[in-house]
Amino acid sequence: MSLTTSLHDRVNGMQPTKRISLKSLFGKPFRHQSITEVSEPKNSNHFTFEKAHSKLREATFAVFHNKTIPYTLEELYRLMIRNIFLFLDRQLPVVNPKYLCLWDLALNLFREHILTHNLVQPKILKQLLDQIYEERTGTTVDRQLLRSIVRMHMDLQLYQKDVQGPLLRQSQQFYAEEADNLIKQLSVSDYLAYVNRRLSEEEERLNAYLNPTTTRTPLLATLDSELIAKRMEYLVANSLSLIRDRRLDDLHLFYSLLSRVNGGVDLLRARFRTHVKEVGQAIVDNPDKSTEKDKVMIQSLLDCRDSLIQLINLGFCADPTFNRALQEAFEEFINNRPNKPAEYLAKYLDAHLRTGNKTQTDEELERIMDKAMVLFRFIYGKDIFEAFYTKELAKRLLLGKSASVDAEKAMLSKLKQECGPNYTRKMETMFQDIELSRQLSKNFRAAQQTPYPIDFNVNVISPASWPQYPQLAANYPPAMLSLREEFTKFYLSHHQGRRLLYEPSLGTCVVRADFPTSPGVHKELQVSEFQALILLQFNGPVDVPVSYAAIAEATAIEKTQLDRTLLSLAAGKGQKVLIMKPLVRHPFGILPPS
Repeated sequence: MSLTTSLHDRVNGMQPTKRISLKSLFGKPFRHQSITEVSEPKNSNHFTFEKAHSKLREATFAVFHNKTIPYTLEELYRLMIRNIFLFLDRQLPVVNPKYLCLWDLALNLFREHILTHNLVQPKILKQLLDQIYEERTGTTVDRQLLRSIVRMHMDLQLYQKDVQGPLLRQSQQFYAEEADNLIKQLSVSDYLAYVNRRLSEEEERLNAYLNPTTTRTPLLATLDSELIAKRMEYLVANSLSLIRDRRLDDLHLFYSLLSRVNGGVDLLRARFRTHVKEVGQAIVDNPDKSTEKDKVMIQSLLDCRDSLIQLINLGFCADPTFNRALQEAFEEFINNRPNKPAEYLAKYLDAHLRTGNKTQTDEELERIMDKAMVLFRFIYGKDIFEAFYTKELAKRLLLGKSASVDAEKAMLSKLKQECGPNYTRKMETMFQDIELSRQLSKNFRAAQQTPYPIDFNVNVISPASWPQYPQLAANYPPAMLSLREEFTKFYLSHHQGRRLLYEPSLGTCVVRADFPTSPGVHKELQVSEFQALILLQFNGPVDVPVSYAAIAEATAIEKTQLDRTLLSLAAGKGQKVLIMKPLVRHPFGILPPS
C-alpha cells in the first residue's frame, strides 16, 4: 500500500489538530487561503529532505496507530509533492529557463484543464453569484468559501473576466428591481436609510471576499446609479418635509448621498433656494397691511436666516454654494416689496440703539448690529434705509435717547465700511453738531452772571445734514422766552452773520408736578416741549378744569399737533397725566396717579 493511499483511506483515523476532510481539501483548498499567499513553494535554505521525510514518517506512524499529529492534510500533500519533484524543480529551470517551475506549471494545468472547463466554470460562477444574491436578500452564507473561490480566480488571472463582469451585471439588475419596488413604498427618510445601509453592506462585502482593488469603483458606481442617480429627481422633489422640519441628520445623509452622483447636489441646492424664497416671501409680504406683522418682519427674517444657516452647517456640510443660494434667495424676495424692509430695518436698529434696552450687553448689541448689516446688504433701496435711519438717529441724538454713543459710532462705522464715506457723511456731521452743542451750552451757562432758574441746553444743528422738520409755532411763557433770547445774543456774538431758528418739535422738558392726591410729593415728568406748554396751563385751582379752547388759545399750537399732544397726555400707552370730563366739550383736568 502506498503512502498516499494509506492517507486517503485512513484520514478519519488520523485525528489531526485541525480536522480536514477530503471534501474540505478539494472544495476549500489550502485552509481557505490564497494559493499564492500560502501554498506557493519557495526555494529556501531551511528546507531539507530530512525534515520533510521526518514529518511524513511521523504522519504514516500516526495513521496506523491512531495518533494525533500537528500537521494538516494539505501540508502533508505539499511535502509529498515537493519531495517527489524536489530535484527536478530545482534543476530543470537551470538547465532550460523556458521550462516552468513546478508551481507555475501546476497553476497552468489547473486553469486550463479544470477551472476553465465548460462543465466546471459555469457551475462555479453560478454558485458564487447565487450565494452573493442570497446574502443580499438576508441569508447567511459561508464567506470563507466565497473568499477562497474569489482568491482562486484572482491567482489564476481569471477574476475580472469570469467573476467581476457577471457580478456587476447581476448587481445592476438586483438593485434596479429593488429600488423600483421601494422608492414609492418608503418615505424619503426611510429610502435614504435603505441606500446608506446597502452601500455599507457592499463595502463590507468587498472587504470580506471580493477584490476591492478592481471591484470597488464599478460596484459602488452601479449602486450610485441605480439607487441614487435614477431616483434623485423624485427624492429631491419630495424632500420639502426634511428641510421644513429641520431634520438635520436626514439632510446630512441626503447631501452625502447626492454628492456621490453628478448633478445631485445641484438639484438639492435648487430645491433649498426655492424653499428659502417661499418662506422669506411669506414673511415680507403683507397683503392685509398689518402694522403688527411689519413690526416683527426684521426679527422674523433674522430668526429665519439663523435657522437656515444652522441647516446649511449641519445638514449640508457648510457647503459654500448653499450659502450663496441663501443670499441670492434673500436678495430676491426682500426686494420684491420695495421700501418696507429698508424702513423697518432702520426702525429695528433704532429700537435696539435707544435707551430702555437695559437687558442687552455690549456684545449682544454688537451681534444684533452685525446681523442687521447682513440684511442691509441684501436691500437695493439703501437710500430709503438712509432716510429712515437718519430720521431715527436724529431723534436719539436730540432727545438724548441713545443707549450707547460707542454703539452708535460702531454702527456708523459698519455703514461707512459697507457703502463708503459719502453714505455716512451727514450722519457724522450730526454727531459733530451734538458734541459742539454740548460745549456751547456749557460755555453759555458759564457766561451767565446770575444762574437761571431753568436748566437750559440747546442743540445747534446745521440744516443741510439733518432731517427737515415742519416749522411749528407756539406761545412760550416769559421765563422761557427770556432765556431763549439771552442764548441767541450769546450765540450771535460768537458767530456773526448766522441766524437761529428754534424748532420745538424735538425739544424736551422736565416738568415738576404736584398732584392733589399726593400733597407734598413732587413728581418729575419728562415730556416734549409741546406737552410742557400744555401742562403749564394747569397751574390754576385744582377743581377748575381747563377747556380745550383755553389751551388752544394760550399755547397757539396748531390744531393737529395740539390734538395729538393732548391725546398723548390723556390716553397714551404710559402714565396718563390728564383726564377728560365727558360733560363738557374738550375739557381736561389733572389725573390723580393710580
